[in-house]
Amino acid sequence: MTDMSQRTHEDAAYTELTPDSWHQNDAGNYYIDCPQCGSTASLMNVVNHGRCNGYLDQREGDTELDEEAFDCTATLWFELGYTSDPESTTDDAPSASASEVETEEGVAAQGSPPGTDGTVDDG
Repeated sequence: MTDMSQRTHEDAAYTELTPDSWHQNDAGNYYIDCPQCGSTASLMNVVNHGRCNGYLDQREGDTELDEEAFDCTATLWFELGYTSDPESTTDDAPSASASEVETEEGVAAQGSPPGTDGTVDDG
């Protein structure tokens, strides 16, 4: 018996997302362009509904679109892939001590920033 989601994922076209694939709107929400219709596909709409904003706006009918009508049938999802190399986490790996850590300006970091010890810095 074949799982429906497995069959759907096997038949899917995949796109590798790069840093340039992601956009951010004025409200700070992240989105990509729908690979089928080109409309906005916000991160949360893809995660929660599996659809682009153009499809959802068309279905709800509450929103005036600045773009022409969408005939989008794309079902969207995100996948996270990774690999792990257990050999690279050996005890022989060099580690940086606190005295070796530098800030972006190249100055050695010392102590904790003001306020991190529960006190307020009046200075």
